[in-house]
Amino acid sequence: MLANLPRRAYAQSESQLYGVQVAKKEVATDAPNKTPDTVFVVADTVTGKETSRISVPSRQVSNLQTDTKLDSVEIDNAQVDNTDASRGVPGKSVLTRTRERITSLTPLTDGTLAVVSVVNTPRGNFTRVAQINPKTGENLGATRISGFETNSSTLESLVATKDNNLIGIASFSDGLPPFKLIGIDLKGGKANNAERLALPTLFPNRRYSNLVLGRDNVIYGTSIGSEGSVVLIKIDLNDRAAITGRAKVTTVVELQLDNKDLENDILSLAISPGGQIYALADPASKGTNSLFIVDEKSGAIRFVRDFQVDKIAFAIA
Repeated sequence: MLANLPRRAYAQSESQLYGVQVAKKEVATDAPNKTPDTVFVVADTVTGKETSRISVPSRQVSNLQTDTKLDSVEIDNAQVDNTDASRGVPGKSVLTRTRERITSLTPLTDGTLAVVSVVNTPRGNFTRVAQINPKTGENLGATRISGFETNSSTLESLVATKDNNLIGIASFSDGLPPFKLIGIDLKGGKANNAERLALPTLFPNRRYSNLVLGRDNVIYGTSIGSEGSVVLIKIDLNDRAAITGRAKVTTVVELQLDNKDLENDILSLAISPGGQIYALADPASKGTNSLFIVDEKSGAIRFVRDFQVDKIAFAIA
């Protein structure tokens, strides 16, 4: 039960934890130009009870393109992938079947939640971002993101800083390494290098994901290498390398469950208004996602409850 949370979590009774999942198994022929149907699940962080489920219908992107309709052969092999690419490790082959997955649930500074979804197709990958009112479930608009370096690139994570910069993690290979930190222009629907932010360079043989903003305006995330250890990382845009002038990626702690290293990456991270870090994970690969509390000092994650969603987030009040 979530009622067993640490004392400081009780003070956040005004907070609600949001989860999102794809609603339908079918992939639409016009999926590159619209967001998938989703379901928002709202849980109370004190009682642990699920308070509501909100169906959010798909929405056509504002910057649609007319040459990306999928044919029947591509759709016949389609599926929804609720696991995303977080179990992928360097060296695995790239999947080419048509599939729909949610890669990020991101609190924006205006109080909305951004749902990043990727449809992977044999002809390329397409990233869309929908802005959702978390209180009503209204889909306020959707944008397709272009400008990636390859047609197999995907947006695997997204975070909004307090000064409204959108920073994402792009994969060059359908959710697998190498990864790159990029800027996102949501209004224009473009990915960019965000040179003015001087973002750090990522190691090419590691997976990076699950960006989330902490109370101190420091970005947290996870990283996993071929050795399999999952670490909590942070990116402080105000902490620059002396030589390059770029922000640095630093390791906070290695994550463990019951004093054992995690075999799979975390599926999603969320930080409450009080600063408590939550993780969504399926450590034993049972096909059931669960919510965990993360101890930032020890790296221990503690089971809270089953929570069968794809991504989690707290909205900004």
